[in-house]
Amino acid sequence: MSQHRIRHSRIPTIRLRPANRAMGSERRRSIGWRRLAEIFPLFAVATVFAAPGFISGSQITRGALYTEISIQLACVVEYLDHLPANRGERLRINLQATTICSGVSPTIIEEPQSYRPQDADAANLVEIDYESDTAAGQTLTLVFSEAVRYDVVHQDTSNSVTVRVFPSVPSAAAPKEISGTPGMRVQREPEPESSYVINLSSSRQPHTSLDIPDVVLSPGTKLFESEIELAGVSWYRLRLGPFKNTSEAEAQLPKLRDRFPTAWIARDSEAADITDTNLSASGDVVSPYIATNSALASIGLDQVDVLMSDARRAIVAGETSRAVQIYTKVLQVPNHDRHPEALEYLALAREKAGQTAHAKAEYQRYLSLYPDGDGFPRVSQRLVALVAGDRQAATGPVSSGTVAGGAPAQPSAWRFQTFFSQFYRRDANQQNDEDQIISQSALYSDVNLDARRRGERFDFSSRLSAGYRSDMLPEEQRSNSNALRVSYAYADLADAATGLRGRIGRQSRNTGGVLGRFDGVNLGYQLSERVLLNTVIGKPAYSASSSIDSSRSFYGASIDYGPVLENLELGMFYIQQNIEGIKDRQAVGAEFRYFGTNKSFWGMLDYDIYHGELASAYLQGSWRFPSRLSIHGLVDRRGSPFLSTGNALIGQPVFTFAELAEIFSEDELRQLGLDRTSVSTTVTAGLSYPLTPRLQINIDASQSTMDGTTASGGILATPGMTYSYYSGSVVASSLLKEGDVSIVSLRYSDSDTSNVVSMTFDSRYPIGRKWRINPRIRVDRRQNAADLSDEWLYTPGLRIYYRHSQKFRIELEAGKQFSQRETIVTDIDRESYFISIGYQAFF
Repeated sequence: MSQHRIRHSRIPTIRLRPANRAMGSERRRSIGWRRLAEIFPLFAVATVFAAPGFISGSQITRGALYTEISIQLACVVEYLDHLPANRGERLRINLQATTICSGVSPTIIEEPQSYRPQDADAANLVEIDYESDTAAGQTLTLVFSEAVRYDVVHQDTSNSVTVRVFPSVPSAAAPKEISGTPGMRVQREPEPESSYVINLSSSRQPHTSLDIPDVVLSPGTKLFESEIELAGVSWYRLRLGPFKNTSEAEAQLPKLRDRFPTAWIARDSEAADITDTNLSASGDVVSPYIATNSALASIGLDQVDVLMSDARRAIVAGETSRAVQIYTKVLQVPNHDRHPEALEYLALAREKAGQTAHAKAEYQRYLSLYPDGDGFPRVSQRLVALVAGDRQAATGPVSSGTVAGGAPAQPSAWRFQTFFSQFYRRDANQQNDEDQIISQSALYSDVNLDARRRGERFDFSSRLSAGYRSDMLPEEQRSNSNALRVSYAYADLADAATGLRGRIGRQSRNTGGVLGRFDGVNLGYQLSERVLLNTVIGKPAYSASSSIDSSRSFYGASIDYGPVLENLELGMFYIQQNIEGIKDRQAVGAEFRYFGTNKSFWGMLDYDIYHGELASAYLQGSWRFPSRLSIHGLVDRRGSPFLSTGNALIGQPVFTFAELAEIFSEDELRQLGLDRTSVSTTVTAGLSYPLTPRLQINIDASQSTMDGTTASGGILATPGMTYSYYSGSVVASSLLKEGDVSIVSLRYSDSDTSNVVSMTFDSRYPIGRKWRINPRIRVDRRQNAADLSDEWLYTPGLRIYYRHSQKFRIELEAGKQFSQRETIVTDIDRESYFISIGYQAFF
């Protein structure tokens, strides 16, 4: 259903079109500005033409110690690194996307996107930007309204990214110095006047000399302890310093990692702005990073959802003791956004079990940890009702509509979010002194509607993501493509009592043998804590603009099991797709996912038993070392286009497969489908290393080969091809001003038709709170193999961003390209430009 594409070196947002294209040499044309004004008043926007995209959703959970931002992505990604290290107004996260996606197809990773989550203000978050073609590769940028302290939770390979934003807290008490006698408490003295310190550990009890690491202290540094009060609890921090700069502190970290794996660097003036500890439901200290070394840390987010559903089924069935056990386990799992909900329902389970005192304690703990949580009104009412029930047992239960004292009923469990945007895009190019050609003049309008309701038994969600393209070119130049795009249009219902879940409508899936977007039904059943069954039936939708494919239909089933040995998850599937009554593909396959504390691997095999060929094989892995060096790689082998009988239609002088089936037999069609399917193989490897908290280096290499196809059915053979590239980039953050980013990259690519050397400079600079400018320039030198000619390309561009408010933004982006090519016969000069203008609104 989705087709694999070998990604070639491309110039961001610039596409040259030859002057001798089908439209001919048209006279210079200008847009009908009057017509444009009649449609809608436009402001500025740039690269985002569709609200739904690579960022598929988010959730923001506010707690007493930090606010957690969980960002769900359409494709599984590998975390590489981020800048700045732990504080700033703009957090830039470098990712490597895989071809395992829950969106329409892996090509979605090429589409830029801007996104504002619900409750963004709770984390001082303005927006989230995703870009795929920066000089440093694929990046996710979080823009905050002010400089904040944060932690990025390293998930290695996952379809989500988690960022914790820490609030400011009162100044810490004066520190105390560690004595040299074992077991003796330390004496307090003023904290040294330093630039940077290393926070080694945090405890609810003062440290003693038994906690002192065996390290050789550099001149002028010492170990000391500071005290701070958070949420009414005193915390004691063991620290090392002072250091003049972060480089000195970074040099000490490797010596401390074995004893203190959670150590982090802070400016001494910010010592009280952050804590590296969290409180679990039981009140014990749980460090997010220490916890990642435990068995519970290997439980993935999907497994947490499974546990939550299992616990809710237990409550509905009256098995409150089992529910208490499961919710307690969920609360011990780090790095997920279900802690508030688990704590609330743990209290409810204890209440239903008659454990009134425990229930009160859990309710009170929730109100203390999550004063701004969505469940705060509900928990408050339940606690009031519980207390009132103890005091007035003879009066009977409190009404579900009100609580004691006339408190109103709990607020609606429905949540809604809306995104709307409009963009105008204009592209033009010109060769030598010929007339200019306007290749695009269009208005893009997009809307995204989300509705969700979470109940004690049923969870409901629905989503509509659609867009419309208004072509403003003259009638004779317009394309015949469908102007309406529908990315998602589905309803989803989950039943905690039975373990069933169903989704109907236009949706997407890239596991269980499904290859992307489809129109149909997906049913799931949680058979046990570790076993998940899925069935699917539908019709493929190859793109958002596709209508329902009446010629094709498919059905399949899959089973997922895990975790195995706490770190490994396994899956198997069967799927069959038919086209006009003939088997299009019939496949069996297996998947595995391994998530260790510092390494992860993801693999998949898809074997087509109808064609007797391996349809695809995929393996990706990453490994993070204590030195903070990260390496990653992947091997991807698959049919291009994906192996199917329907590929027999490629190149044939008929329009439908039904017409082709009248000419050839089923066996002949199967062979023609094989003949038209090339095999592409991509191997990629890379590394990333942070030189300093504000400076990092990335190196990547990749080679893609596509096998040739054989001649058959009147269609000529096609030759194979090879493409490879090698790139390196240096990313600097907050060099001139807090929040700025500068990237310098060098790239060499080689293919059968040309080799290209590219240098790119990309800078992003904030001006005040509302403005941001993004100048960039790329220079390419291309050597063409066909005629041994040299070509120089210069591509400057500028993007201007203005944020009017937290929920409304406008943008303007423009770029131009100059091309000079010297051949034996003549010189060819080309020019092209684009302009993009529009707005985005969040409700």
